[in-house]
Amino acid sequence: MAVQNTALLVFLFPVVMGMAFGAFVLSGVLTQPDRELNMWPFESIFTPTQPVIEDLKIQGLLSQYSVSAHIEIKVIVNNSNFDCGDLYITIYDTKTSPKQVVAQNGFFSQCFSTNKLALPIGDTFSEKIDKAGEYEMVVEMNDSDYKKTITTTAKFRVQ
Repeated sequence: MAVQNTALLVFLFPVVMGMAFGAFVLSGVLTQPDRELNMWPFESIFTPTQPVIEDLKIQGLLSQYSVSAHIEIKVIVNNSNFDCGDLYITIYDTKTSPKQVVAQNGFFSQCFSTNKLALPIGDTFSEKIDKAGEYEMVVEMNDSDYKKTITTTAKFRVQ
């Protein structure tokens, strides 16, 4: 009889106390404003997703280049908040820690909203990398007031 009471005390008491404590904490959380308990979140599974339109897109970048080949790209901006601004293109060597800048170009006062032109306007981004390796290109567009920034990255290899 003493073994049975000890077994109940050792095994059953912590389970009952754990459930009571959990119910107490959950009731406290659910009394806060804008809280709800959603046990069946199935409606989010069946909602169709909208295609994502990239605000900034790199055009013309290949996944692989030969050593000393020219890397030439254009940038497409699909966000009207950035119809005028400064464009920065930076290439990093990903094998170094921290990543080292291999090339960086800035194109200032890029205004394109009237014609939806590819950037840089009236100029060309063209770089030549003489060392084989893996590289990352970071393209950043700042609005004319430097209050907002959009960025995209792409990786490529030089062999």
